Amino acid sequence: MKNAMFFLLVFFAVALVAHPPKSIELGYDAQTGALSVNVLHKVSDPEKHFIRRIEVRSGKELLAEKNYERQESASGQKEMFLFVDKPLASGTAVTVTAFCNLSGKKSADLEW
Repeated sequence: MKNAMFFLLVFFAVALVAHPPKSIELGYDAQTGALSVNVLHKVSDPEKHFIRRIEVRSGKELLAEKNYERQESASGQKEMFLFVDKPLASGTAVTVTAFCNLSGKKSADLEW
C-alpha cells in the first residue's frame, strides 16, 4: 500500500511540472532553403525537462528530424533545417512537431 501511494505521489508531481511546448514559430527562406524553428518551452531545468525531438513533415512524409538530449535554454529550443538539395516548392505545406521528453507535443503548420 505504501508503494502504491508513493507511485501515485510521484505520478502527480511529474504531471504538475511536465507540460507540452507552448508554441512554435516558423519561418522559411526560399533563397537559402532554410526552415527556422523556434519552440517556446519554458522549463526550470533544461537538462531534465526538454524538447526531445523536432520533426518536419509534408503530409505523412518525414522530411527532417532532430533529437536532443537537453534543451539549449530554459526558454526553449531553436533549430534550422536546410533544404538545399530539395527546396520546398511553392505551395508546399509542412507540419513541424516538437515533443517534450516528459509530456505532450505541439505542432505548427507553414505553407510556402
